[in-house]
Amino acid sequence: MSLRLLHTSDWHIGKTIRGQSRADEHRAVLSEVGQIAREQEVDLVLVAGDIFETAAPSPESEQIAWDALLDLVDAAGRVVVIAGNHDNPRRLDALRELMLRGDIHVVAEPRRPDEGGLVELEVNGMKVDVVALPFVSRRGIVRADELMSGAAFEHAGSYADRVRSLISVLSQNSKADAQILMAHALVMGGGAGGGERPAHLADEYAVPAQAFPMTASYVALGHLHMAQKIPGPSPIHYSGSLLQLDFGDTDSAKSVSIVDIEPDAPAVVRRVNLAAGRRLRTIVGTLDELRSTVVGDEWLRVTVKEARRVDLAEQVRTIFGDRCVDVLVEGPETTANRAQAVRSGRSPSELYDDYLADLGIEDPRLVALFAELHAHVVGDTT
Repeated sequence: MSLRLLHTSDWHIGKTIRGQSRADEHRAVLSEVGQIAREQEVDLVLVAGDIFETAAPSPESEQIAWDALLDLVDAAGRVVVIAGNHDNPRRLDALRELMLRGDIHVVAEPRRPDEGGLVELEVNGMKVDVVALPFVSRRGIVRADELMSGAAFEHAGSYADRVRSLISVLSQNSKADAQILMAHALVMGGGAGGGERPAHLADEYAVPAQAFPMTASYVALGHLHMAQKIPGPSPIHYSGSLLQLDFGDTDSAKSVSIVDIEPDAPAVVRRVNLAAGRRLRTIVGTLDELRSTVVGDEWLRVTVKEARRVDLAEQVRTIFGDRCVDVLVEGPETTANRAQAVRSGRSPSELYDDYLADLGIEDPRLVALFAELHAHVVGDTT
């Protein structure tokens, strides 16, 4: 008896980059995930939350997501999905019964084990339990605790304590050959990959790895965008995001996790890298240096080391076209901290020159335009 699963998370369908659509990238990378599921002959796919970038996804984003889930269930036979902090749990829960008809198990909100919080499957002669814990907000954790115990007032404690309690209730009665725990959560010891929502990386949301039981064959996590293993009492892994979502993303090699599980044996986890999706790259230089920079099909953030002037960003975008989605200027050191010059006896043009110098701007056209405007105003008032 054995089980092979594919663990993925943090799709963030609908994510744009400085207003540019990434829908084609999402279609391509999700198609690649489906192909990996087929090539690896997986028995089960786990999607650990953040299917969408926003709680109100566009029809295009929803079509991409549903097409991908149908493709994955076609490839593997079974899919289990939980909601992340970016998802709208009620929106996903509305489709729960419909999805179940296609063997796609959706757990959008914390549920008691006998009401869908424990997904019981049989795969290759193995009894497999998937303990499903979607993201729970700090406000929602009390209601979730009450749902599980019926006595929330007896369980006053930190967010981490309450999550530990939920995991215990969900997993304690599992008697399966393999117990898999899937959660969308911030686990202590994990490193952010870039693009996560800062409010949900706060210490108040951190859960210790010891909250997960030793009996878990594998813990499949979503939330952090860098693929990584978390030290703990059982195999605990983040699969990471499918695409680089932010220029601060430190995990350029995106992947899915393939996990082999046998009864009474440690899980064997390996990553399969993804080729689809455009990489995010930051380049720095003067205009001449930028013109000689070789770039591929990447999204670019360009830092140009030139004195500020009105058409500098336009010149940079002329070099790189639509690939350039962000332009930063690092001109010469300004004189903003110098002692303020004495204004008495100085002309408006001299004062304007000082103002441009304080901003690090060197552009004769602005000087000429100011002189023209000043002459016009003075002429009108004489």
